[in-house]
Amino acid sequence: MHARSKHIEIDVHYIKDQVLQNEIVVAYVPSADQIANCLTKALTHTRFNQLKDKLGVTLSPISLKGGIRDKIP
Repeated sequence: MHARSKHIEIDVHYIKDQVLQNEIVVAYVPSADQIANCLTKALTHTRFNQLKDKLGVTLSPISLKGGIRDKIP
């Protein structure tokens, strides 16, 4: 079993060392505020947009194939 979990142990020790050297700060994030939820869970439109905005996803100002309105007859 050790061979399968060795990479996890290495990751944990690396993060621990980075925290001790004040290179990174580990902070608690409540489940409701996990940004990945907008990619993995069914959310209300409002909550989805809040998390999407935190993620930094925006509409592209240009379109290579034309807009959706161009496709509707």
